[in-house]
Amino acid sequence: MCAGFLKEFFCGVPLTGDAVAPTPKLENQERIADSSSVPEGGRIHVKVKGRYVTIVRHKGVLSCIDSVCFHAGGPLGIGDIEDLNGKDCIVCPWHYYKIDLRTGDKYYQALAIKDGKMVPGEWQSNGVKQRVHTVTEQEGGIYVSLHTTGEIESDGYACSVPCGERVLAANAAPSRALQTVGGDGKKPSGQVLAKARQAAETANRGAQPSTVQE
Repeated sequence: MCAGFLKEFFCGVPLTGDAVAPTPKLENQERIADSSSVPEGGRIHVKVKGRYVTIVRHKGVLSCIDSVCFHAGGPLGIGDIEDLNGKDCIVCPWHYYKIDLRTGDKYYQALAIKDGKMVPGEWQSNGVKQRVHTVTEQEGGIYVSLHTTGEIESDGYACSVPCGERVLAANAAPSRALQTVGGDGKKPSGQVLAKARQAAETANRGAQPSTVQE
């Protein structure tokens, strides 16, 4: 199901503790590829029943998540994977949103006041924004069962052909090259990218509700 884009709201759920995703409804399993095609640290981008998904093997565990970012249709599936207080997150290369690979939660860093100064606070969840799916291995093959229960914000872009095909192109090209291509098709310098990332992360912190640390 590819529902319309929903308006984001802030739930303020602390990162500490396990996030809870909607109870999934499983559709029929689809064989995606041989297990050997996704080695440790690898990933593959596919289209399943009109939906673009990315399968990642990280720390020995397979995860399946919508390939296209809920926020602005960015190529989330090609993003870097970072550890965030024990949570494995994939980072959208467009706006550097951090999305939990296992639950689809979107995390942000709140601001806190300490000694009269504004400082970075705890990482918190805005709730599940990116749909995740069940992925299993059987007899040397990788299988995916899509989850379709309820509405999640990534549904709005999950079946978008222009957005999805951008991610699929990474199957035949280095992900890093795609990550550094802007909307105008040009490749910014490393310095420009670094400044853009720093500005985006600062903006993400500043846009969130503040918390106070004693």
